[in-house]
Amino acid sequence: MNKTRLQQLQQLAGAPVEVVVIQLSDWVQAGGSRQPEAGDSVVREDGTLIAISADGEELEALRFPKGLTPLESELFRWVLQPSASRTAANGFTDTERSARRLGDWIEQSINGGDLRAEVPDRFELRNRLFDGMIPFLLISEQADDRELPYNELEKVFKSFISDEILLIPIREREWLVLGPDRLLAEVESAEEDVIEMDETKDALFSLATGLHQMFTEEWGGECHVAVGVPIIPTESLVQTVYGLRETIYLGRKFHMGVQVHLPWMIHLERLLNGIPESTRIRFMEEMMGRPDLFTEPETISTLDAFFTMDCNVSETAKRLYIHRNTLLYRLDKLKQETGLDVRSFNDAVLVRIMLLLYKVTKRK
Repeated sequence: MNKTRLQQLQQLAGAPVEVVVIQLSDWVQAGGSRQPEAGDSVVREDGTLIAISADGEELEALRFPKGLTPLESELFRWVLQPSASRTAANGFTDTERSARRLGDWIEQSINGGDLRAEVPDRFELRNRLFDGMIPFLLISEQADDRELPYNELEKVFKSFISDEILLIPIREREWLVLGPDRLLAEVESAEEDVIEMDETKDALFSLATGLHQMFTEEWGGECHVAVGVPIIPTESLVQTVYGLRETIYLGRKFHMGVQVHLPWMIHLERLLNGIPESTRIRFMEEMMGRPDLFTEPETISTLDAFFTMDCNVSETAKRLYIHRNTLLYRLDKLKQETGLDVRSFNDAVLVRIMLLLYKVTKRK
């Protein structure tokens, strides 16, 4: 930073200001982000530090001997931001600019591996993050390159979910939507005053399905939605986005054609995804009595329905619109060809794993 600009900052602060270089670890220890941006600030015993730039493990910052008011901190942030960033920000509303800043911080925290980072006090939207918010992550895959206007998205989401929603852009065509957990209060429990977890998950799935339908009808194109249980955003926002992003990735990888993804439904998929590919291939080679077993659409649809209905024969038959005896015939045929009876727990686990792995390997 040149001497003239430093003198201008001293005049604004009404106090001596010096440029210091500190270790990034010291910055983080004082409460700063692992991925600091120009204008970010932390308070230490020796004064207030405002980041100028980071280079590797070192951080250049301004040190103010006195504490700064929120207004002063925001002023110095604006002064230190690159001019291009300030120009771009001028095209946004205050809410959108604040939301994008928070989204950038979330993405930087994920990239830096700081999944347990808590939302710093410096963000204007922190006072709109209250305990018990429902997180939705939406990823759009539209064919064209047009960017959906933030204000239009926000308006539609508010009309569908609630006026209290908070829309946060994370990456291109990826949005985090936070809604109030009072939406779950509409789910009535016949026996309990407190909503059971199964009812909560059913309600969350319904909300996510409606959100997906609304988005596709309004803007077209394919999109994927993941939803989680209510969270405390100030404490777990980064980890939640990371988890929902992983949920969509695994859902798309193992379940083609599914657009609404639930974290509590992909535990096995997460485990299988972590197994080395060579191990997965060897397992399939050892277990597959018939290499063409899962190439039959009828076999795949029958097994998918059977596992979706928790291996219940009667409910599976209803879902497939076939007679119960027809389903039993198909399961017996599978047993004869593979030696595995999916009505047995151990065999059902093996076939479930084989089916998931086949869906991944067949596309390679």
